[in-house]
Amino acid sequence: MERRNAGIGKIVLYLSELLIVALVAYSVIGMVTTKDNSALITRGIEAFKFYTVLSNVFCAISSLCVLIYFCMKKKTVLPTWLYLFRLMGSCVVTVTLVVVIVFLGPSMGWGLMFTGVCLWLHLVVPVLSIIAQTLHQPENEIPFRKTPLAVAPTVAYGIVYVTVNAIGWTGKSNRVTDFYGFLRWGWGIGVVILLAICLMNWLAAILYWKLGRRHKSH
Repeated sequence: MERRNAGIGKIVLYLSELLIVALVAYSVIGMVTTKDNSALITRGIEAFKFYTVLSNVFCAISSLCVLIYFCMKKKTVLPTWLYLFRLMGSCVVTVTLVVVIVFLGPSMGWGLMFTGVCLWLHLVVPVLSIIAQTLHQPENEIPFRKTPLAVAPTVAYGIVYVTVNAIGWTGKSNRVTDFYGFLRWGWGIGVVILLAICLMNWLAAILYWKLGRRHKSH
């Protein structure tokens, strides 16, 4: 029974990673080549200003690297560097999903959040990545001190977001640069929101880290 469950888990893992790569590729190609009126999505290269798009692309790249490793090594246990890279990918799309549920959905409308490619990028890909991450096993135990590395992509995006808005600040939120509306209540609340998102990212990393340790204990 245990071997059968392991086989099912491996199939689910492979399928999840494959679907992540396929759905993100489909979504990005659609955004770049055609007009998509989904929420938060603009046509062409400008779509890459959104954390939603960047986080999904990052996740898909990490999934692709994992799939290549699986094919080359014929095993599903990941070396430390690849496990951490995949962990980062899962964390950034987990942030996307939680921000949609907690902030964007209530403030912009749930229907818009799951229209067109946003259905894949806001919901399906993050859920698939969460499923995959719960099944991944590190080759060696990952030290807790390395979990903050998973926050690096979100911190980098936050720095750019804040810098761009600070440069063009006129005393109130600019919808062109503050497209997520984090600064509509001013810098104080806006910075708190961004810090809360980074903390949420780290908490997700800690949760996945604990799951990785559970696999090692087995």
